[in-house]
Amino acid sequence: MKNLFLDAGCIIDNRVYIGGRNYHYLKNVRRVKKGNRLDAVIGQNKYELVVTDIVQKKLVCDIVRRRKVNIKRHARICVYQGLLKSGKMDFIVSKLSELGVEALFPLKTCRTVPIINACEKRRDRWCRIAQESSKVSGSEMIMEIKPAVEFAEIKSSLKIDGSQNVILFSTSGSSFHIKSFLDSIDFSGDMKFHLFFGPEGGFSADEIKVISELNGISVSMGKFVLKSETAAIVGTGFIRLYYSGK
Repeated sequence: MKNLFLDAGCIIDNRVYIGGRNYHYLKNVRRVKKGNRLDAVIGQNKYELVVTDIVQKKLVCDIVRRRKVNIKRHARICVYQGLLKSGKMDFIVSKLSELGVEALFPLKTCRTVPIINACEKRRDRWCRIAQESSKVSGSEMIMEIKPAVEFAEIKSSLKIDGSQNVILFSTSGSSFHIKSFLDSIDFSGDMKFHLFFGPEGGFSADEIKVISELNGISVSMGKFVLKSETAAIVGTGFIRLYYSGK
């Protein structure tokens, strides 16, 4: 575990009190004792803590030092994922969070099996999964899980800011390999990627047309046909690793 993510209410009189599920995990799984040091993200600050006491099922910690969270990324990534069955979505949420994705947008497409209302009930679970994965990865921010949206609403949901934006969508029919595309980019400044991955049946022709109208570029990830959950993780991971040395 690299970082805990705690609510601002845990700071009382310049001390940090850790209870609930975090207490159970630290005390009974990690076997944390007095004198142990912990790293925690609280609000927009990163804290280095030392455990000074354990009382009433809470760890009491002194603050050793504090700094602003590091939000710098080599490339900012947002993923737009066609909704999959619950277990597969859980897996995608976990792995994309580990890869430092900024936000995940679950998409209801014409070939989507789950319905939006059912997925909205799982959003709290996805938020918890994202937080748990961020603890391990060392990220100082938790991936944001956006409400599920109908594909027809994607134009209004896709907010383009002033940074450099690249919209890619995965399709096995493209002759443009993702590496060839990335090699062609003059990387400078704040690069932001919007990555689209379809459901099990892929995007329909009409949906591909919509993404193309947003200046989306179709890329492939090689000769193998990847399952949707595999494509999302491989494609995102490739971009993250590609720019790690930039």
